[in-house]
Amino acid sequence: MRLLLLLSFLLASLGAGAQSMPGMAMPQPQESYLTQSVPPAKQLQGTVVMPRTSYVGKRVEYDLYVEDRMVNFTGKMRHAIGINGQIPAPTLRFNEGDTAVIRVHNQMAMETSVHWHGLLLPNQYDGVPYLTTDPIKPGTVHTYTFPLRQSGTYWYHSHTMLQEQAGLYGSIVVQPKEIQYQLKEYVLVLSDWTDHRPKEVLRYLKRAGEWFAVQKGATQSYGEALAAGYVKDKLKQEWQRMPAMDVADVFYNKFLTNGQELSYFKDAQPGEVVRLRVINGSASSYFKLQYAGGPMQVIAADGINVEPFPTSKLEIATAETYDLLISVPQMGAAELRATSSDVTGYTSGYFGQGEPMRTPDLPKLNYFQMTREMNSMGNMSGMRMGGAGQMSPKGAAAPAGDNMKGMDMSGSQAAKAPAAEGGATPAGMDMQHGTAPATSTAPPRNRPMNQQEKGGMGMGSLQDSGSMGGMDMGGMAMGGMSGDFNYNQLRALHPTTLDSTKQWREINLTLTGNMLRYVWSFDNKTLSESDNIPIRKGENVRMVFQNMTMMRHPLHLHGHFFRLVNAQGAYSPLKHTFDIQSMGKVTIEFDANEDQDWFFHCHTLYHMMSGMARVISYEGSPRNEYARTGYRHLKREDNKLYPWADLAVHSQGSFLEANLSNNKNALEFEGRVNYQGNYETETHLLRYLDKRQFLAAFVGYDLRDNKTLRSASDSEGGNRRTEDNNRNFRRQAEVGVYYLLPLLVRAELRTDLTGQVRAQLERRDIPLSNNVFMDIRGNTDREFTLGFRYMVSKYASLSTNYDNQYGWGAGLTFHY
Repeated sequence: MRLLLLLSFLLASLGAGAQSMPGMAMPQPQESYLTQSVPPAKQLQGTVVMPRTSYVGKRVEYDLYVEDRMVNFTGKMRHAIGINGQIPAPTLRFNEGDTAVIRVHNQMAMETSVHWHGLLLPNQYDGVPYLTTDPIKPGTVHTYTFPLRQSGTYWYHSHTMLQEQAGLYGSIVVQPKEIQYQLKEYVLVLSDWTDHRPKEVLRYLKRAGEWFAVQKGATQSYGEALAAGYVKDKLKQEWQRMPAMDVADVFYNKFLTNGQELSYFKDAQPGEVVRLRVINGSASSYFKLQYAGGPMQVIAADGINVEPFPTSKLEIATAETYDLLISVPQMGAAELRATSSDVTGYTSGYFGQGEPMRTPDLPKLNYFQMTREMNSMGNMSGMRMGGAGQMSPKGAAAPAGDNMKGMDMSGSQAAKAPAAEGGATPAGMDMQHGTAPATSTAPPRNRPMNQQEKGGMGMGSLQDSGSMGGMDMGGMAMGGMSGDFNYNQLRALHPTTLDSTKQWREINLTLTGNMLRYVWSFDNKTLSESDNIPIRKGENVRMVFQNMTMMRHPLHLHGHFFRLVNAQGAYSPLKHTFDIQSMGKVTIEFDANEDQDWFFHCHTLYHMMSGMARVISYEGSPRNEYARTGYRHLKREDNKLYPWADLAVHSQGSFLEANLSNNKNALEFEGRVNYQGNYETETHLLRYLDKRQFLAAFVGYDLRDNKTLRSASDSEGGNRRTEDNNRNFRRQAEVGVYYLLPLLVRAELRTDLTGQVRAQLERRDIPLSNNVFMDIRGNTDREFTLGFRYMVSKYASLSTNYDNQYGWGAGLTFHY
């Protein structure tokens, strides 16, 4: 019936000689286009073009030149990476059925790569260097050739080290092969920018530096807790060995839309309905979208049709894409604002002409209230805090997904469906060609689903929302109120159930991490120490994730679309990237219909590079040259050595702390010297022994000679080693252990080769105000130190300290 109506309308339009053009304005009813139900002909008048059912794919070629360049986003010239002289890279446009031929010219002095995020393509073109694809060496050209088997909004980016943060990302638009409702459209690539080199950002995160939190006002100090009445919550958090609550790791200098903080789309005509293809191409930022011109209509997620629905706020996780319809106001220019999840900044685009219509500011985050809620969540769920940014079940040696069965901590996230639902009737889906049943049994969105409709799960159409297949064009609006977005609102156009006759494989993964050492993992194993996850072609795969960390994680599976199991049951949407909230639980399912090995990882760039990744491996598939080496090069990336140091130059002496560490090991050095020639050094090589990295064993050497502090008898006796003089003169090797106690106190117990034992307690970086920190240490050798720092930049602090051997002093501390 719908097809007959559409054909009738097309014939009528052609008979009237009404040739529609892209960008023609849609007529505006009295009510919002989001809520008005009108006949198809009236709703789409002036926007329909001829069906392209006879379209034959073409060979579409692009040349992309990757190059170093200097940019100025903040008033300072900084190094970046551009493609064809621009950031973001050019939009690559195709039609479904085309063959893409993309030549990537690496004009840099370092290797690079390009991953085609969300596109289904042959394994060797997926673009993960040292896994599926050769890296593109300096001065060489790599050609990618693959068919476009789908349509929708996608993007591309580097998968080499941290190049994505430096600007190597761009958008992909694939128009559908069949009927197309032609609206004026805009591609919006959201991104984050830091003036620091990305490698320096990761190194700073590895050293647990405080400056990013200071810049965001997120240190959550004891002084602030006292003033706000949250001291008990702060103590409880630290008693459980948890660092300060945060929602984003990095402070960004700017947030950008298509490389601009502010963008203006003045060609959007008053009253016109336009389509936005929104891509979160950031390295590690979530954004909340608001539009001043009224609700936004969500029509696609990750390039795939969903049943349209309105929302006033849309949260878009890193690496996700959404297609939206908005109405340009009759007067003025309406702001589309993307605010970062930590509410430290935003980027805006204005649609229309005239006076700006701005969205309301989002309120600043109340981190202490978030801490109280997290503490309460831990109590109510029968959990105990696993420490350093991780939570674990009571009585469990390590977190595991199975420990959380029966507990729904997912909030607005997708809830796990019973296994029986996963075996519902197949939808006739062919992931190789993106086909789906010609008819849909989806109930209208203005009535609740019945129990049978809620039951199933599976695959669905890869049809782009440009064709709006299965959509009731007489009612672009849905029933219900438009409010904040959540995943349960995403509903596929067709049933997405998997073939119940196939064998099922269930994989449980727990998201784990240590925020203090900035190590991220699945099941407490980083990529470098993990085995591949085996699956077999032809089976159904269900993956169940439990996030036991304090951070949210956007997870991306290469080479596949999966069902994000949500409240829509049989109509759960297809995606390639999904967000999982802190303490959340999410289930995805997919048809294992590929070959070889594919990457699965957190798309927060710094989490991925710190270990939160795995290789999904098809058993029995041909193995490429990298697989035959166990992906040795790829799997060592998260285990690199990172250095840091603090040098305090004070009036009574100088104090140096330095560290060189990777995932499991650290070389620590501490030195003190005064201006009378007294000095002390301690060097320790340690290895973390437990999964949570609370316990470490070390070997080391203590070298000290405090001439002016020795007793007179010791000085006369030629540096005699006595118990009283032990802290002033030592040349001893030693062994010992460290353990992280509640309140983030580091305990040390050690002995030297003569049997001399020393116990020590130390707490560093106690936040007293937003940028004032205290360090304190004492041991059984009767050594005591107390220090204070006022951070004035990432690299320097005003500081003072008292050492009971060296006395009071003040000066500067330099941070590296």
